[in-house]
Amino acid sequence: MKLFDNPLSPYAMKVRVTLYEKGLEFENHELHFHSQRDALLRVNPRGEVPALQDGDTVVYDSRVICEYLEDKYPNPPLTPADPAAKARCRQLETICDTQIDACALVIGLIKIFRPEMEADHADALGQAAATLGKHHANLDADLRGREYLLGEFSRADIALIPHLGFTAFMGYPVDPTYTNLTAWMTRMNERPSVQRALQEAMACFEASQAPPPAGEQPLFNPQNLHWRNDRIEALIRVGLGPWLLEELAAGRAFFSPVP
Repeated sequence: MKLFDNPLSPYAMKVRVTLYEKGLEFENHELHFHSQRDALLRVNPRGEVPALQDGDTVVYDSRVICEYLEDKYPNPPLTPADPAAKARCRQLETICDTQIDACALVIGLIKIFRPEMEADHADALGQAAATLGKHHANLDADLRGREYLLGEFSRADIALIPHLGFTAFMGYPVDPTYTNLTAWMTRMNERPSVQRALQEAMACFEASQAPPPAGEQPLFNPQNLHWRNDRIEALIRVGLGPWLLEELAAGRAFFSPVP
């Protein structure tokens, strides 16, 4: 089994935690530079990480990968057996992968990728932070009387932790008044699978701060950002639609290729 990813991707972290929780061995093919993009396109025509190769089977999109791993390697189970609980698990994972991820990326755009934008787009940052706060409140309510989002540990928890870890790293942690969510964060960060994936992400982040080798560009280039799906909607919601059009016209942003 081979995993093609970059540890800084929240979706890569989700898949890594899933693999670690299931105790599955895999070859890790980390993609760090633009020169590796062709290798990525061979396993995912949309040019997104992660992608998984298991024998002759190639799977991409983190939700599809996790579904595949659950079907082929069902123990330990990370999806509830009860149909209603399974539907809620998928619903929560979708919220994490779309709405919360998009909110986190708007914050990351202004706080990390393009910090020079903060002076002119403080309102956009404030709106994204307020939206993140609403998600925190909803999640805190979901966790009332529970250790995990569905009671038992599941893929819903795995999908959420990368995004909350990322936003906390950028200076937007969970408000301590949300005691249920705060306790959940502590509980999640104590899991060996999460600790391992976080350490890998931090090591990758530190390495990314060094200049790339001569002639190379980072795979995640802050001067030529990849925008897609709900992340584009989030930009429009906070008033950054015109900014995105300017970036596209200037060749500083791109969309996923059409397969």
